[in-house]
Amino acid sequence: MMKYIIFILLSGKLISCKDNSQANDQPGTGKTADTGKVISLNYNKKPVADVSGCYMKIIGRDTAILMLEQKEKELSGKMLYDNYEKDGSRGTVKGKEEGEILKLWYDFNSEGMHSIMEVYFKKESGRLLRGIGDMDAKTDTAYFISGINYSDKEAFNKVDCKIVDWKLKF
Repeated sequence: MMKYIIFILLSGKLISCKDNSQANDQPGTGKTADTGKVISLNYNKKPVADVSGCYMKIIGRDTAILMLEQKEKELSGKMLYDNYEKDGSRGTVKGKEEGEILKLWYDFNSEGMHSIMEVYFKKESGRLLRGIGDMDAKTDTAYFISGINYSDKEAFNKVDCKIVDWKLKF
């Protein structure tokens, strides 16, 4: 009787070892044969592209500059609008990334007034397309209420931060 129990235990041990070694030899299983550590392999997930850097949009004599720093999905930075023969604005941005959309709050000063405005950007081919849509305002804060569209006309192109750094010192 004792022989049968030992035989069953050893057979079970051999089978479990054989199953582990087969799993270690199969690619994409997430296991490595040499360390025994489990490594999660996510083949279907795309890595989040870091949008840190500087972006600029020029239309005629008007210039808009956005500098972003990304830490995981959190975003912060500075933005300014330098308009020809019109008042511009400059301030800070904070927000988060949700999929391909950057949802930011632009906290700025213009004409001696302090304001806050919701600003959306869509990531597209290394550029950021600014969202335009219906907005409403309460006190000093403007926010989207519907119909956000993204177009090439509102494209901010990535530039070397050395080119625009001097404009962002405030």
